[in-house]
Amino acid sequence: MRQNVLKVQVLQRAIDILEIIGGESGPVSLKRITEQVGLPKSTVYRLLTNLEGRGLVSCGSDGGYRLGLHFLLLGQRAEKGFEIKRLARPYMVKLNEFSAESVHLGVLQKNRVLYVDSIDSPHSIRLVAQIGGTNAVHCTSLGKALLLRHSDEEIRQILAEEGLEPRTPYTILSPEAYIHEMEEVRRLGYAFDDRESGEDCFCIGAPIYGRFGQIVAAISVSGPTSRMSRPLAQTHIVPKLFEATKSLSKSLGSL
Repeated sequence: MRQNVLKVQVLQRAIDILEIIGGESGPVSLKRITEQVGLPKSTVYRLLTNLEGRGLVSCGSDGGYRLGLHFLLLGQRAEKGFEIKRLARPYMVKLNEFSAESVHLGVLQKNRVLYVDSIDSPHSIRLVAQIGGTNAVHCTSLGKALLLRHSDEEIRQILAEEGLEPRTPYTILSPEAYIHEMEEVRRLGYAFDDRESGEDCFCIGAPIYGRFGQIVAAISVSGPTSRMSRPLAQTHIVPKLFEATKSLSKSLGSL
C-alpha cells in the first residue's frame, strides 16, 4: 500500500513541476522551480531529468527549462481526436435517426478500439458503449475497420500481443481465420461483427481516412440480431454509412 502512495506522490510532484514550467512564458530556472514546488533541489533535478528523458521538458543552454516537443505531439493528437469527434457528430446523429440503432465512433489506441463518441438507440433493447472505454479489435466491426490498411504481418503481431479472447461461439479464434476475414473486409471496404462480441450483437463498421490515406477513425452501427442482419445491413445501412465516412474523410483532406 505504501509503495502505491509513493508512486502517486512522485506523479503529483512531476505534475506540479510541469504546471510551473507551463505557466511561464519563458524558460524557468532550476532555482525558481525548486522554490515554487517546495522540494529539495536534488529531488527536483532528478524529476526534471526523468521528464527531460521522456521529452516532456527541455533544458536550454541558459539552464532554463521549457515544456518539451513531446507535449506538442500529444497536443496535436488530442486536438485531432476532438476534431474527428466534432466533425463526426452530425453524421452520427443522422445515422442514428435513420437506423434507430446505436452509433459508435472509435479510434485505434494501443492495439485496441477506443470509443470516442456514442449515440444510443432509442429502443429499450440496444447496444451501448462507454465513451473512453476500450474493446478488442478481433471481434468488433470497429476493430476490423480500423485495421483495414494494416498488413497481414502487422495484424498477426497485434493478435499475438492481444490474444483472441473467445467471447461467443462465433468469435474468430485463429490468426489465419482472422486474416481471411480481413481479406473480405478490404474487398468490401467495411466490416461486420456478426455475433462475435456478443451472441445477440450485430455491428457494421467502416473506416474514416485522413489526408494521406491513413485510417484515423471508424464508425459503426450496432444493434441486436433481432433487428439487424447482414442482408439488411448491406442494403439498408451500408449506403448511409459510406455516405457518412466518405464525407468525413473528405473533410479531413482525404482524396
